[in-house]
Amino acid sequence: MGFSHPWLLLFSPLALLERGRRRWVVFLLILGAAGPLLPLVPQITAVLVDQSPSAAPAASRLAAKSKLAHAKYFAFAERVRQMADPAARYSDLGAETRLQAALDAAYASGAARVLLISDGLWRGKPSSALPLYAVWAPPAAHLELEPLLAPALPRRGEVVEVQAVIDGTVSSDASITFATGGASKTFQRHLLRGRNYVPFRLRLTKAVTLTVKLRSAYGEGVRSITLRPLSAGNALVVGDAAAAAYLRAAGWQVLEGEPKSLNAATDLLVIGNGVADWGKEGLARLSNYLRSGGAVLWTATPKGLFFGGWQKTSLAQKMPLAVDPQDGAALLIVLDTSASMRQGRPSKLDLAAEGVARLLAAASDADSLGLISFADQARWLLRLRPLDYHQRRQAEKLLADLRADGGTVMAPAYFAASRALEGSTAKTRWLLVISDGRIGDDKNPILQAAASAAKKGVKTLTLALGGDADRAFLSLLAQRGAGSYYDLADPSALPALLQTLGRRAFTNRSLTGLFPLIVRPHAVTQGISLSPARALTPARARGWAEVPLRTKNGRPVLALGQVGSARVAALASDLSISWKNDPDAALLLAQLARWLSNTAARPSYRWRRTAEGLQLLLQGRFEPLPLASYGGRQEALEPISPFEFVLNLPAAWREPVRISNGARTLFTAKPAPITEWPPLDGRAQLRALAARSGGALLASAAQLQPLPRRASAMGPYLWLAALALFFWDRYRESRVG
Repeated sequence: MGFSHPWLLLFSPLALLERGRRRWVVFLLILGAAGPLLPLVPQITAVLVDQSPSAAPAASRLAAKSKLAHAKYFAFAERVRQMADPAARYSDLGAETRLQAALDAAYASGAARVLLISDGLWRGKPSSALPLYAVWAPPAAHLELEPLLAPALPRRGEVVEVQAVIDGTVSSDASITFATGGASKTFQRHLLRGRNYVPFRLRLTKAVTLTVKLRSAYGEGVRSITLRPLSAGNALVVGDAAAAAYLRAAGWQVLEGEPKSLNAATDLLVIGNGVADWGKEGLARLSNYLRSGGAVLWTATPKGLFFGGWQKTSLAQKMPLAVDPQDGAALLIVLDTSASMRQGRPSKLDLAAEGVARLLAAASDADSLGLISFADQARWLLRLRPLDYHQRRQAEKLLADLRADGGTVMAPAYFAASRALEGSTAKTRWLLVISDGRIGDDKNPILQAAASAAKKGVKTLTLALGGDADRAFLSLLAQRGAGSYYDLADPSALPALLQTLGRRAFTNRSLTGLFPLIVRPHAVTQGISLSPARALTPARARGWAEVPLRTKNGRPVLALGQVGSARVAALASDLSISWKNDPDAALLLAQLARWLSNTAARPSYRWRRTAEGLQLLLQGRFEPLPLASYGGRQEALEPISPFEFVLNLPAAWREPVRISNGARTLFTAKPAPITEWPPLDGRAQLRALAARSGGALLASAAQLQPLPRRASAMGPYLWLAALALFFWDRYRESRVG
């Protein structure tokens, strides 16, 4: 049956189909241009399995249990290898942990994230370009002998201590043998988990190689070190026989001499006497010695440190200890300036002024002093304040300007003085009355005030001047005030008496008893375990000082620090009393002497490993710059402070480095080998790395959430479908023809 009109062909099934195909082509082209996305492609997780010796057993077990879908497994140590099986073990990847290469391999594999299974014991600071999730693998049970700790530049004849450092992941019994030449000594130790130190001491008379062997059920090791001594140090000891004996025992060449013996050849100066024994010339010599990079130790003998008045010199700010303010004294002088004090030549008042000046000289910056005068009325000359520089100068000027005149009314001056002292927190509080006692006011209120002040800890001392003094009243006043009475019929003895009273009031007293100690880590206290101190000078450490030795209640016993290019220390205990027959006292003095003498004028060095690599730090004064020779090259060390220089080396550098200055070779140093079990917190390192990359530390791989499929762009596929449909349509048209 035919169609009567051609336009009817538009409604035929074939025509409708033809038009539908063309619409589909247009529809697919438009849809492809819109760029629809469909989650079709699975995302990959790169699993990095630490197979270094420390982590391999536990990490491999955890990897075998992980069973992650869509994962690529990589084993790594020094090198990286893709794993065919999560449970595979490889023994040819090296002994060190180099994580960065494994992270780079994970990124190159096209993974979307990283799962790291490791003990976290690596050096450096790796970074991940992908989100990293970590599972901590406990390190293998192991004991490792780390590089030996020894003084960098020991002196000939010195008793030095070398420490074997053993790091363990378990507790274990072990045997540690120290051998030098044909002699050896073996120690049996129960080692705890973590770092353990086993000390060995020897007197260094020549170059010697010390070998240490470790034997245990969890590992063995051998380490060696060659100790090459410098010449014996020269120590000048002034006024401390006990310190001299300790230094001789440590191998130092000791001269017990006088301040005039101090010269540029002195490596260490020990001061156990007072500032008065040095004189103006000696103090100038000491100042020059410090400026040139010397080493000074003040000791608390009966004539040294604060007993010797060092806190009142210009050198006080260079001492690491200062008088404890809580142990300062407060003295308020009530001085009679009435007309009767004009008697005599020199006058009573002139002698009193001279005596007060001597009393001022005995006080320290921690002490407080006040001065109030009385005649017809009371007058504050100097309020009760700490004796700083300005207070001293003001007091000296006021004493020089005093004049005697008028009547004698004591009560207002005494009342004001007692109130001021009652408000002071000083432990020693004295009210000193200097008068002939012939007062014109009522004595009873003064006596009552003295008794009341005594109950509050304020003692009243009285000085009766001249043969016509009212001795009965002044004696009773001292008695009521729980103080002392001094009868000076001859006023000329007043200056000497006031000087003696000043020493009693202001001298820093030593404490005796047993003072248990807290030892803090420092080169000076390495291997030290001292018995309690038996004598202690109350002191405080200056803000710039280090305190490696203190009592349990916080009092500093040893303070030290750097002053310019010099090193200084102060010992607040008398060596002739404390630590008798304690072998650690000799070691303390030996290590303290070594630390002090390694000033900028005398070179010292140490190695330091950082996230960027290996550093050799050199301290000393050099002209020209020190040079380093290593690996066939030579370069100057970089100055990082006036007396400190650094040489940056690759982290894996293991060869010797020679340091020279001009034509002189200073020393040759070799870095310690890298250990696979470094003393680090592996779990903390994993947590920090995961946090930096946007991941997290997991308890197990099972906590890792599946990744969603990656969305794929459908535009190209839709365009291909439209193109195929178009050509098929053209083909159909040609067939229909």
